[in-house]
Amino acid sequence: MLAKQEIEAAYQRQAKRYDFAVLLYRLIGLRIETYRSRAVELLQLKRGDFVIDLGCGTGLNFPHVMEQIGPQGRLIAVDLSAKMLAGAAERIEREGWNNIELVQSDMATYEFPQGINGVLSTGAFGFVPEYRRVIEEAARALVPGGRLVIVDGKRPEHWPLWLLRLFVWVSRPFGLTFDYFNTHPWEAVERLFQDTAFEEMYGGLLYISAGTAPQFSD
Repeated sequence: MLAKQEIEAAYQRQAKRYDFAVLLYRLIGLRIETYRSRAVELLQLKRGDFVIDLGCGTGLNFPHVMEQIGPQGRLIAVDLSAKMLAGAAERIEREGWNNIELVQSDMATYEFPQGINGVLSTGAFGFVPEYRRVIEEAARALVPGGRLVIVDGKRPEHWPLWLLRLFVWVSRPFGLTFDYFNTHPWEAVERLFQDTAFEEMYGGLLYISAGTAPQFSD
């Protein structure tokens, strides 16, 4: 797995081209916008909810979240890369949203506020060796009944090795390595959350993991 500094540097370099690169993945059938929409659907949000977007990048999740929480809601978007956040800030300005706060932080050290209704992350947990602790902190910050949804990559069981190597090679400007696909955040979700769901996509290369926060007693 790449060091955090290497990951940050990769996204600093690619920030201006990131949205276009995501569009190019459609050429190989990777329907990222569909997966984002499904993730937000699984959050089960309502007007006025408070949401955290971990590894928000340039804010591609924002339209889906804002459609659900409306101007009464609140969204905090967290990312390691200042240039990716700059792209997110441009999106916020274009759309005229005034209820989104951007935070530059490593997910592993981010201090969650309390009273959150939803935590969302797309394409970020594979970069975080401390993902179990992050998921545990998210569980404690969510209100009882609040939802966590992760969209990320996993090692596909039925892909030939050459095909996975090719995908990693194509995606290496964004810091992807074989190690990225060997993490199992969904196992922590299944251990810490209730009413969990797990869905595979794109032939098993991607997954959605979702769960409902329990009541914690201190």
